[in-house]
Amino acid sequence: MKALLLAGVFAAGLVTALAGVAQADLIAYDPILYSPGALNLDGPVLGFAAPWAADPGVVVVAAGLSSPLALPSQGGAVAGDFNFQAPLVNLQAPAAGKEFWASFLLFHSGPNDETYMGLSPAGAAFGNPPSAGFGVRLGQYGIFVGGAFTPAPLPFTPNGSTDLLVAQFTASGAVWVVQLYVNKATFTVPDLVLNVPAVTYGTMVNLNETQFSSDEFRLGDTAADVAAVQSTPTHPSTWGRLKQLYR
Repeated sequence: MKALLLAGVFAAGLVTALAGVAQADLIAYDPILYSPGALNLDGPVLGFAAPWAADPGVVVVAAGLSSPLALPSQGGAVAGDFNFQAPLVNLQAPAAGKEFWASFLLFHSGPNDETYMGLSPAGAAFGNPPSAGFGVRLGQYGIFVGGAFTPAPLPFTPNGSTDLLVAQFTASGAVWVVQLYVNKATFTVPDLVLNVPAVTYGTMVNLNETQFSSDEFRLGDTAADVAAVQSTPTHPSTWGRLKQLYR
């Protein structure tokens, strides 16, 4: 088991070195730094084990997204229709109380159905909804668990807006606690808190519909790894503990 963990940490470090990314606490990051055209087979990048698999309507567009609440962005963005996913290098199932953070940028120009950034176990079937995800459905921000959607009680920004969506995942015994933050400058009061089933995430599972674009997919140890501001201090994540243990 120790050898497998060491191999996973080494692989993540190798991908980081090849990508030239300086933030050591990032678990995975894709800035969509690809040529315009079909997203299918672009990658892999930091923290991903293989290129994206994508429906034919999912494309890279040259105009990337940005927000003053987000970390600096680069490259283009994902637009178009339906599903895209890629396997992660190594996202361990943490012990109770440990956490990680996720974020992405979302642009909407109309009232179309939904888009999300999600996570599922390794080997998830292409096109299936995520085990846990966050995004929008019918003009509401919220958390997805499989096909179910729980909305957050806050208004949708006007069409033409780019939103920063951030989620904190914390292990808590037989469940995870997911806290959603929408366009937040600090991470003290979440917009929505939901318990989700405890699984080992090994795949990033996303959906993008027309009138939406998404960009800057990040997974990290802390809020500072995925957004421009610090959260209040929390317990180290499992990923951080692994890095300390195997240095």
